[in-house]
Amino acid sequence: MKLNYKILWIDDQIEDYIDMGIKSELETYIESLAFIPTVECFENGNLAEESIKSIKYDLILSDYNIEGTNEQGDVLIQKIRDGGIFTEVLFYSAQPDFDSIAKNLYRDRVSFYSLIGDEGFKGFKEKTVKLIDHTVSKLQELNNIRGLVMAETSELDNIVEEMLFSFLSKTNEKSKTLKEYIVEIIISSSQGNLKQAQKLNDLDTYGLVKSRIFDADKKSRSINKLLELLELKESVFVEFYKNYKTDVLDTRNDLAHAKSDVIDGVEYLIISKKGEEHPIKFNQEHCILIRKNLRNQTDILKRIKEILSSHIN
Repeated sequence: MKLNYKILWIDDQIEDYIDMGIKSELETYIESLAFIPTVECFENGNLAEESIKSIKYDLILSDYNIEGTNEQGDVLIQKIRDGGIFTEVLFYSAQPDFDSIAKNLYRDRVSFYSLIGDEGFKGFKEKTVKLIDHTVSKLQELNNIRGLVMAETSELDNIVEEMLFSFLSKTNEKSKTLKEYIVEIIISSSQGNLKQAQKLNDLDTYGLVKSRIFDADKKSRSINKLLELLELKESVFVEFYKNYKTDVLDTRNDLAHAKSDVIDGVEYLIISKKGEEHPIKFNQEHCILIRKNLRNQTDILKRIKEILSSHIN
């Protein structure tokens, strides 16, 4: 899942939901949880089946009477379940007897909603929001949020490395200055690996950036130095290293070693720092903040990468 939240929506009259603003309201709600929303709409059940085989969705919304198939929705979901996919599903219908039909259609992780009545569409949106909350709550368990942070920070590490590769591959004074800076910060913090560090100047660009002793902290400090060399003074780049360290590196390190505990009925993350334990409330607000920070730093790095590309080309 990472920072993306994906919904598959099957309805041959999906334009009605788009015109009523329901689709955009759901996307806005997902954004408020600090996820990147993707709502893929299909008017044809057969096409939806093919998409489900190749894409992992977090929620499936479907009209019970699916256009483009000779089957009702319960047959489609059985096919999905038989394929080993257990995504939450919401079936809805405006047919008068749908409540009666739904009572006889129990399936694991499948919900039903009748659109009958003046409040039908409003209730449908509220039901969908509750299901989004339900699926997100599972992802906010410690092991899941830890996995999300590890996956996202690994992606950020890759972006940082790509930028350093491209900048250092150019032969000019600024790239030379940056390489000297990288060697300097590695040597200064590598007394235990001094012999290895002293050979850094002899490495090519790939060997330097991939060096085991050139860790994520030093790489982000190098990006900060790169911003100085390019004289980028936009407010978003001010104190890049300080903010990146707090929002990404410290968060990753804290979660890597954190444990969960319940104190007075409230779940806390117990983070160990310098031999002391620091409890932090582990709730939805905390998880949203973690995702927002990761998204923010991802956007900043992508912006730097675009600027760097224009400087090099």
